[in-house]
Parts: sequence; structure tokens; C-alpha cells
Amino acid sequence: MATWTVILRTVLFFLSLAMMLASLALIAVGFWMRYDNSFDTDLKNLIYQYNDPKTLADAKFNIRVWLIVVFWSIIGLSLGAVVTAIFGMISSVWSKRRGLMITYLFLIIVLVVLEIGSGIAMLIRRNSLHDATNALVNAIYTSNSVNDIKIIQNTYSCCGAQNNVFNVMYCGSMSSLPYCDVTVFNSVDNTMMISGIILLVVLILQIIATIVPVPVLISRRKSITYSYEPAEVSRF
Repeated sequence: MATWTVILRTVLFFLSLAMMLASLALIAVGFWMRYDNSFDTDLKNLIYQYNDPKTLADAKFNIRVWLIVVFWSIIGLSLGAVVTAIFGMISSVWSKRRGLMITYLFLIIVLVVLEIGSGIAMLIRRNSLHDATNALVNAIYTSNSVNDIKIIQNTYSCCGAQNNVFNVMYCGSMSSLPYCDVTVFNSVDNTMMISGIILLVVLILQIIATIVPVPVLISRRKSITYSYEPAEVSRF
């Protein structure tokens, strides 16, 4: 086996290992944030409260749908990245099985396309998230949900909502605190941006890992072709 082929296989192994570790870490953080009762307990209780007036209940439902879609999209893509990374490590070590590397290349191309598509969809739907958080905060103040108001104002150090008629009641005329609909959206948006940056790093690793196997497969194909060429038979 040529030296450069060994180097490329080594690079592929460590790229796949890094991709697997990053994906497992993202899965662990996602499940911790979603299911650990010690993480943002008050906010979880606010979102998952089901005995509210219809307007507030609908606003909370829309936020829950957003969170569920984003959560399972990240978990699904991360699990796909873990499986693909395992194929990458196996194919980089098991050099005699060309089919493994072909399978890995197919899986990672599909994964990269799905991740790019998901990222574009999230960017397109960002305005709807803004509308959903605005609707939630306005519904909380309009329905005078005292417990929910206390939670968001204490959590985000804010009061009221933009253009809300109840601002004077909750903020006072001299308040310098930011509006809660602005701070809630900024908090959610920043969290998504951080997740997006992590996924972008993983995506860059995956794109590099998509390129690395190509020369290895080409080299392997040529060696197989040459090995099966019939030897010239001498006439003498």
C-alpha cells in the first residue's frame, strides 16, 4: 500500500473519530437540556403548562412544536453522524473491503445534504420563531398569567412586551428594563446560533471527510484492475 494512501486512511480515521465524539457530545447535551429537571425547571414548567386560556395555550403549543422539531432534528442528524463515523473508522482500517468505504462515502454524502437542507430550513423559518416568541409573551401578559409573568421577568430581567397595553402595569413609566418578547427571542436565537456553530464545525469536518476517501477508492480500483490484467503469453 502506497504511503500517501496510508496517510489518507489515517486522516479519515481521526476525522471520523472527531465527528463521532462531537456528535455524541451534542446528543448528550441535548438530552440533558431536554430531560434533566435541574435545567431551567421554571421555564419548562411554563412551556409545558396545559391548563391555560386558549390564546396562551396555543402560543405555548407553537413553542413546544418548535422545540420538539429542533431537538429531534439535532438528535437524528447526530445519530446519523455517529453511524457514519463508525463506518468511516472501520473502512479506514479495513483496507481490503472496498465496499465499506463506498458505503461510508454514500452515507456521509446523504448526511451532508440533509444537514445543509436542515440548516437552510431553520434559517428560512427563523421569522416564524420570532413571531411565536412574540405571541407567547403577549399572550402571557394579555391573559394576566401571574406565575408565567414572574418566571419570564425573573429569568430574563425584563418586563412587558413591545406595544403591549399592559406595560405600564408591569413595568412602570420609568422602567429601563428591556421588553420580555425581545429578551426571550434573543435567548432562544442565541442558543440556536451556538448549536448552529457546533453543527457547522461538524459539517466542515464531514465535507473534508467526504473528499478524503475519493483518491483512496480510485487508487484501490486501479490496483484491482491491474491485478486482473492477463499476462502476455510468449510465442516461443
